[in-house]
Amino acid sequence: MTLALPKRCAVVACIACAVLVPSAAFAQQPTTTTPAKTDTKTDPKKTDKTAEKKTAEQGQADKKSETADEKTESNDPLDKEATKAIFVSADLAFTRVDLGGLSDNTGFDKTGANGLLYGFATGLRLKGLRIGGRWRVFDTSEYTLWSLAGTIGYGLPLRPLTPIFSANIGYVWDNKIKQSVFSSSLPPGTVLPPDVDVHGLLLGLDINAAYWVTKFIRLGAFIGTDFMFLKRDQSPLPSSIFPVAEEFKNKPLYTDSGSSVAYTINIGLRGAFDVGF
Repeated sequence: MTLALPKRCAVVACIACAVLVPSAAFAQQPTTTTPAKTDTKTDPKKTDKTAEKKTAEQGQADKKSETADEKTESNDPLDKEATKAIFVSADLAFTRVDLGGLSDNTGFDKTGANGLLYGFATGLRLKGLRIGGRWRVFDTSEYTLWSLAGTIGYGLPLRPLTPIFSANIGYVWDNKIKQSVFSSSLPPGTVLPPDVDVHGLLLGLDINAAYWVTKFIRLGAFIGTDFMFLKRDQSPLPSSIFPVAEEFKNKPLYTDSGSSVAYTINIGLRGAFDVGF
């Protein structure tokens, strides 16, 4: 009886060990976590739509930026030509002048000559309308003519090349006429040739192709013509070391005044600038 109790305790102990050992081993195993499945497939249609949407948004943003820039530029007063301005222009051109080209009663031996035209104009510009004054010199090989004229013109609203049409009316007179123009009326031994004067009404037209280099500077070519209704005054006899023969005294230059209808053809360059106000 006393030996049975220890045997029973030993059996219980063995059973307890058999139960606890596997439980401890199971507790010591690491816990493994199954990773969540991710969907690696992407819908190509959704990707294309997203890209198109982004492109459209970017395009709209660019357009807004360009519009803002244009507004900024248009609001810049230096980027606009003044609607009201004082203009100043200068001309340099080849000119052909004929004092008797359309009608000749001057008594001159030669009336036509080539040379240079130069001058300037100034006035008021109101948008396309131009009103002002013009001074010109026709400096030819035979004579020099000066003119003062009023001018009115209109520029078409085209940019950057603006056609400008002008009409001119004024007065023209000679500054110098060389002896070669009336040499046949000079007697032998002439010491002091007569002072021959011509003057009269001037009517002119010209067309200018003005290129806007900046908003206040223009440069371009022009072509024009002037019609001159001239009067030649009666001239005194020239001074000569010999007596003046009757044939020379009866020359038209000394017996009466004369007249003519002259013309000019002018082709050259014109530069202009504006002072806005």
